[in-house]
Amino acid sequence: MKNIKIGNKIIGEGHPCFVLMDAGVNHNNDLKRAKDLIRMAKESGADMIKFQTYTAEKMATKTAPRYWNPKLDTDGGGTQYDTFKRIDKLPQEAYIEMIDYCRELNIIFCSTPFDPEGALFLNELGVGVFKVASADLTYPQLLKTVGRTGKPVILSTGLASLREIREAIQTIHNCNNDQIVLQHCILSYPCNFEDANLRKMQKIQETFPEIPVGYSDHTYGIVAPLAAVALGARSIEKHYTVDKSLPDSPDHSFSLDPKELKEMMVAIRNVEKSLGTFVDGPCPAETKAFQFARKSLVAAQRIVKGTVVTLDMLTCKRPGTGIYPREMESIVGLKAKQDIPEDTTLTWEMFDR
Repeated sequence: MKNIKIGNKIIGEGHPCFVLMDAGVNHNNDLKRAKDLIRMAKESGADMIKFQTYTAEKMATKTAPRYWNPKLDTDGGGTQYDTFKRIDKLPQEAYIEMIDYCRELNIIFCSTPFDPEGALFLNELGVGVFKVASADLTYPQLLKTVGRTGKPVILSTGLASLREIREAIQTIHNCNNDQIVLQHCILSYPCNFEDANLRKMQKIQETFPEIPVGYSDHTYGIVAPLAAVALGARSIEKHYTVDKSLPDSPDHSFSLDPKELKEMMVAIRNVEKSLGTFVDGPCPAETKAFQFARKSLVAAQRIVKGTVVTLDMLTCKRPGTGIYPREMESIVGLKAKQDIPEDTTLTWEMFDR
């Protein structure tokens, strides 16, 4: 598997799971809120913050129907265009401030472009990595634009077949760019647990073993991201917000709030610790248990010096500092070299062999 370096972080086998927090358009065109989101991501311990860069005119026709759960709408309904038009107004100056603030806090800035012009705009601002949304995996003009920058591309795979994923990878490779991370995703807002299909993430990794594969999550809470990490996700993407009750974006309700965000980061790192590495036998944490929880052969009665040991003279008890129980038949028939009181843990030195 190829390691992908983004800023001072590495995505790949043997490295901590790379966590990108998706602020999306939860800033609602407000630079102060955007900075609050950046600060939240940094304080949580996330590696990268991601926004979205688009204009409604280039995103959707004025009649494109909404496809997400209507319960997420806070504007009484309408088209995709109506939604995007409300939250596409951050000026270039705001982006510059956001990027500078990320540098100040030492967290990686990223924004998802939804058209080639947006990608070029971000590249001119000096972003170090591109994220391509699931819906644009089959948009070769955009893939070529980000691919030609030579910068890492994180590519979400919602909706896609393995053939389509392979074609997207090839499009970027044809731009002499092999800096690719794939992220399994289910493009459903919100995503039910039974639809998350983390086994597909594993299948994608199996199919493209040279590319790190992660998971972009749209479920409620943190269960699915933690399960993905346990199954080998190299990156995790999750929506978050300053306040779930805000009415200005359909993303708020299934995003993490500040408390949940910190809980997820702690939990991810604890899951990673829990995975560990294979040890054939007791691990260091089991040293005392190895000695004192296992059993040894013990004298079930007083054994007089010179007595030939019989089976009824033996039992098994803790601690495990004496002869292992599996040696019971080897002890039977030996002669005691000393008097052995009842309930004594037996050692080989007590017997003629």
